[in-house]
Amino acid sequence: METESRSHLAIRAACEVATGLGLTFERAIVLQHRSNAIIRLFPTNIVARVATIPETVRQGHSWFVREMAVAHYLAATDAPIIPPSSDIAPGLHQHLGLVLGFWKFVEILEQPFDPYQAGQALRACHQALKPFSEDLPTLALLTEARQLLVQTVAAKLSPADVDMLMQVGERSHQRLSQLPMQPLHGDSHSGNVLNTTQGVLWTDWEDTFIGPIEWDLACLVAAPYVLGTDWEKAEAALQGYGDAIDFEVLEDCIVARAFVSVIWYVILQQQRPEAGRLAQLEHYLNWLRQREGRT
Repeated sequence: METESRSHLAIRAACEVATGLGLTFERAIVLQHRSNAIIRLFPTNIVARVATIPETVRQGHSWFVREMAVAHYLAATDAPIIPPSSDIAPGLHQHLGLVLGFWKFVEILEQPFDPYQAGQALRACHQALKPFSEDLPTLALLTEARQLLVQTVAAKLSPADVDMLMQVGERSHQRLSQLPMQPLHGDSHSGNVLNTTQGVLWTDWEDTFIGPIEWDLACLVAAPYVLGTDWEKAEAALQGYGDAIDFEVLEDCIVARAFVSVIWYVILQQQRPEAGRLAQLEHYLNWLRQREGRT
């Protein structure tokens, strides 16, 4: 499915489901379309998030159910997140072969988020999530990436890189499995934290799982560590999080996160080719090759 037709289908699905729920709106505005289409139903304060790429990779909708459970829980604690919609049933909704949910619209400011405040907000979410008792998978993104490497990604890479990635993935899983764990965001990169009129808020909890807190921090700072850019922002985010960080564990988690990033760069590049993404894929591979002595 081409990007334009995927976007059109996502808009149709969001509009038809919302209309069926009794919502009246003037038009749909696509705010963003990456792995999910983010669509505001203007002028309401409701945003539809329609899964377009996760649905092509993952079986079933358990990830969506987990996201809604965690988001509802965090919203009830006033944690710094974008909450599910309370105006219409937030979902899970399925329509036109897509799965979608409805969230509160929050106005995003032009200024980038303050990384120190992003670290503080992530710590607040972690604190709020500690008592969360519903079932979550353990190290889900890492486990999924190891499976995708074998099932999908290996054919797209050189045998040497596949061998390296197999070893990195296995070693990362062994190390992280032995650490203290709690419920996490799971995919807390800088694209999932927003500077809004209501403060710095975290969003997109579809990859929530149980793991060490340093995993979420690695998601936030891995790109600066691997790409060698925005070091000051990474350090500010870690300072904002506070003194609970084990930096040896953080380093292990950055390696594991780089492994996961490579897997998803390959998948996303297959489905929606971009020159910039291809360059990032090669940069991450080179970084792992150097760490593994494969250069």
